[in-house]
Amino acid sequence: MDQPEAPAVSFTTRKLPLVVGEFGHDHSDGNPDEDAIMATARELRLGYLGWSWSGNGGGVEYLDLAADFDATRRTPWGQRLFHGPDGIRQTSREASVYGGNGSGDTRPPTAPGVPKASEVTATGARLTWAAATDDTGVTGYDVVSVNGPAETPVTTTTGTSAALTGLTPATAYTFAVYARDAAGNRSPRSAGVAVTTAAGPSADGCAVGYRLHDWGTGFNADVTIHNTGTRPVQGWRLDFALPGGQTVTSAWNAKVVQEGTRVRATHEPWTETIPGRRQCELRPERLVHRRHRCPRRLHPERRRLCQALTPPASREGRP
Repeated sequence: MDQPEAPAVSFTTRKLPLVVGEFGHDHSDGNPDEDAIMATARELRLGYLGWSWSGNGGGVEYLDLAADFDATRRTPWGQRLFHGPDGIRQTSREASVYGGNGSGDTRPPTAPGVPKASEVTATGARLTWAAATDDTGVTGYDVVSVNGPAETPVTTTTGTSAALTGLTPATAYTFAVYARDAAGNRSPRSAGVAVTTAAGPSADGCAVGYRLHDWGTGFNADVTIHNTGTRPVQGWRLDFALPGGQTVTSAWNAKVVQEGTRVRATHEPWTETIPGRRQCELRPERLVHRRHRCPRRLHPERRRLCQALTPPASREGRP
């Protein structure tokens, strides 16, 4: 149907009762356009019901609005339905039978003051602003992230400050605030404040673990390369020095070449990539020695920075 709102318009023009009922943001049988449903319902001044509060099963648990029936733990779908554009907080009115004053208040609050940012970290910040005013009283504030004409709900608070969490490191944001009154009227949007989060932990880094298994005239070694960064390592090389008289005869998970005391290990095809926060274990075997001494610059049971790990941009030393 080219105009899905046409049946609803037919009802409303005849002043017939109508409620838009039981829709979700997603479903295995189809993906409803919740934005269009909620915007049309608001335009036509219709009520709607989102599915469902909590307790879904059978693979559609993502339709829960609250986790474990706890009103303080709204799911992403619950946040969208209650606090998003054209959501329940913006559009609902309390019925007089439940204590609403029935005053018909349609005057919105004034815009809040320009937010000020403080306590900016890699993933969070705190905003404060001057209070809005209203003839019946301001009941809450909605903080949004602004990107051109688009807005994204961030958080809701009853006071004039908000702690923002879950931000992306080294990212520029613009935040603004709306005020709401008891009748659900929403103020004009405040002016925006620009916030740039701090840089997070390095996306690159590695460490090496070394463990010795001595069997008299020789020893095996478990050498583990840890990718401590968040990005995958594509291609690696490890250089180390053995004390004089020690030789490597074989190895697992790496190609090993020895020249005098210098040893170089490079990846096999199946160990070339080390995902972020993961590790690769190689095992030089049958290291024959005259005296029990460990390779220089690697200490048993300790992890340290691996300066010899080749970054993706450099292929030096690879076969």
